[in-house]
Amino acid sequence: MSGSYKIIQSLARAFLIIDCFTEEVKELTLNEISEKVDLNINTTRGLVQTMLHYNYLSYDLQDKHYRLGSIFLEKVEIAQYDYTEKIIEMIRGDLQRIADQYFVSTRFHSVENLSITTLIERKPSRSRYMLSIHNQTDFPLTASASGKLILAHLSETHLNQVLSKVRWEKYGQGTITDPNILKKQLKDVTKNNVSIERDELGDGYASIAVPIFRDEQLVYTISVVSTTQLINDSYDALIQELRDIQETIHKLAEFQ
Repeated sequence: MSGSYKIIQSLARAFLIIDCFTEEVKELTLNEISEKVDLNINTTRGLVQTMLHYNYLSYDLQDKHYRLGSIFLEKVEIAQYDYTEKIIEMIRGDLQRIADQYFVSTRFHSVENLSITTLIERKPSRSRYMLSIHNQTDFPLTASASGKLILAHLSETHLNQVLSKVRWEKYGQGTITDPNILKKQLKDVTKNNVSIERDELGDGYASIAVPIFRDEQLVYTISVVSTTQLINDSYDALIQELRDIQETIHKLAEFQ
């Protein structure tokens, strides 16, 4: 394979410079870059100046350090949007099938920091009645299945900061109002890789959610919501359905 194409040396060197920056190494001086890529300082300077011009690198005049440039943020957004669209098309049919078979509402959410955004929702197509959640409703993370997934994957310090600002209101008979009890439940969420809420956002309603990771970060959740009775009646089957979709998405991530 190596003999079937020609490597452009200047491009290869530019990629090596990009690879110098990692989660642990976010900034470097020109000399440090030169040492890492094993190039003389003049060659390194020329490459770096070109990469600055095209926003692949940025430069801080005060501390004289280079960092990755703004173009990566733009490209990440494009790649993430494309990846999300692929997932939606891939799972749309399964979400509708689950909604019809179990008389539940199914949802696929994106997660960013402490925010949850619904990307697609499917409702039972043949049911006379259905349970629907308003898209603009801001549910407390402590009382929703997807919200607990977010909390369960925060660092202990960050979790304590978030919980210290919570208004511990009672929304239903199952609402947890003790942070210590919630923390114990969050450990189970992490251990079992599934989150459940019953009668926490309101009496008679329940939800199950599973996490979707990419590069070890929580980026999506898939959930079902219905009456507590319907969720309880199909509890094991619903969890398996969600885990099957979860596995399908994680397999897609391996090839991205």
